[in-house]
Amino acid sequence: MHFGYELFIGFLRFLKWIEEKLPDNPRLGFTLLMIGAVIVGLARMLLTQENLGPGAADPRSVWFFLGGTCGVLGGYILFRRGVWMVQDKRAPRITSLRLK
Repeated sequence: MHFGYELFIGFLRFLKWIEEKLPDNPRLGFTLLMIGAVIVGLARMLLTQENLGPGAADPRSVWFFLGGTCGVLGGYILFRRGVWMVQDKRAPRITSLRLK
């Protein structure tokens, strides 16, 4: 049970590291989405081939994981960029009161 907690904390730290290091570039977001779609499409094409044996399941799962990861990161970049654009267009609000 202690190992699961450390794994969860390590995963959260990894997400924080990604948040800090991932650039905010929409071109990169679209590129990652396209790369992910191509990789997943190629992996699906490999699934339809009949002559592949049971040993081909591991590389296919790796390709699905890589494509999915690229797609999720690209979507995250675009989502973050979209949220910031909406916040920039919104009128400023009062966030603190100076009562002195």
